[in-house]
Amino acid sequence: MKYAKANNYRVRCAGYRHSWSPTFSEDRQILVSLLNLKQVDTLPDPSSILPTPLSNKDNELKSIELAAENVQGTTNKRWVRIGVAVTNEDFRRWALENGAWAMPVDVVLVEVTCGGVNAPICHGAGRRYKTLSDYVRMMEYVDANGEFRQVSDPAQLKAAAGCFGLLGVVTHITFELESMTYALMEPRKPDISLAIPPLKREDVPLALQKAWTDKQLSDALADFENRAENHEYSEWFWFTYQSSAWVNTWNSTTDPKGTFDYPIPAQVFVQWLSGWIMGIITSTKFFNALPGYWQTQFIATAAMIVLPPLAFEKPNPTIKTYKTDALHFRRGIQNMRVRDIEFQIPLPPLASDPSKPDFTVVRRAWWDVINLVYNREDSPMRFVLELRIMNGSDMIMAAQRGNDLGTASIEVLTLPDSVTDHEWDPFIQEVTDKWMSYTGADGKPLNVRPHWAKEWVSLKLGGKDAVDYLKTVAYKDAIPEFRTALEGIGANQGWTLADLKARFSNELWDKLIFS
Repeated sequence: MKYAKANNYRVRCAGYRHSWSPTFSEDRQILVSLLNLKQVDTLPDPSSILPTPLSNKDNELKSIELAAENVQGTTNKRWVRIGVAVTNEDFRRWALENGAWAMPVDVVLVEVTCGGVNAPICHGAGRRYKTLSDYVRMMEYVDANGEFRQVSDPAQLKAAAGCFGLLGVVTHITFELESMTYALMEPRKPDISLAIPPLKREDVPLALQKAWTDKQLSDALADFENRAENHEYSEWFWFTYQSSAWVNTWNSTTDPKGTFDYPIPAQVFVQWLSGWIMGIITSTKFFNALPGYWQTQFIATAAMIVLPPLAFEKPNPTIKTYKTDALHFRRGIQNMRVRDIEFQIPLPPLASDPSKPDFTVVRRAWWDVINLVYNREDSPMRFVLELRIMNGSDMIMAAQRGNDLGTASIEVLTLPDSVTDHEWDPFIQEVTDKWMSYTGADGKPLNVRPHWAKEWVSLKLGGKDAVDYLKTVAYKDAIPEFRTALEGIGANQGWTLADLKARFSNELWDKLIFS
């Protein structure tokens, strides 16, 4: 940092390889890689199937230090200081060895770093949980002057804990853990109309229609709303053109009896291997010469085959595993390249009971995408539609902030060849226009916002360029608040906003935050 300051270089950090928006380093900047370059530049990444022992002596940024005492006044919360280069797989193994403490929420991926997941305010699922950044209790970093600093004030952490690398080079993050609990997973593959029932029967494309009774649809709606509102973890998948969905929602228990490490080692290897093989297949000339429809059918069918319950298992198995394993139920995802947009849709209040969320907007967002897929002659969404229900956030720049009744985090993913075939860009603009059009009961537009780390910069939001829309509409009040909070930190630590811009920004943040 002192070298960068003396030579007027900007500095950006990188975690693993899971960003689509231009938040990362540019030419003629210093790039700090939190992981060794061989690991981040090699596919397949073997870290989820090979032992990777932590060593505080060899690499301070790979350390995990558990506090000696519980958080004052609690029996089930404790802080942990984690080096930013610790991957989710490192922490998963540590948590299972420790056996007592777990992250309350996390992303599914295991190859990514804790620092990389935290910086763009990433999240998991479940309406009782906020973003990962909401559980940060201290940030340690090297500032624009090359000095080691800390931020632990709760008000300042609302900016510092989710600041996109603009604060400095973060070295350690202190998170608040919960006591280890045990997930009762019951993965299921219901018909698409019964997973998230449509608002009306006509919403179901002809290819997916079945003769369900009113009672079956009513029971399915009650089941969906219960899972979305009350389950500790709630996630739905539709792999394109499939007649069934995959539902992964669960609650946890404190009873450890019958718990086992899931997936078992053989399943981990199969998951890792299948991700690698799919990555190889989808990058071949032969596969990319196939029509998009058949590419999609192959990938979607294969995905449903390998997800539990398998064909030879009973229809609704119960898997009792550690919560940490349940959060990371798939391995090797990073071995297959995809394109991805994700938006956060606020859950509006129910007209009959304003204290409860109205899930109508969720059903509309889900089926709008399915109908867009079937209304097109091409196949732009060649992988999956995914939905998570989660809480809001206290982070100033979080897309979920202000969503007091919860958030529908919804995304669509495709294969890179869809972009080459010029199908992806117009499709995601159609999807965006649909999701951005939703209003609350008062007729006012919902504050629908994109996930910072996914694709959004090239889109039109509300008829404006995306950066302009976020700056002048979606984060109109949040950006000045964010700047003021950073100024408050800097006033005590010897740097200014101008120092942050000169040392840690890039073209995107110049326009959005510092102009």
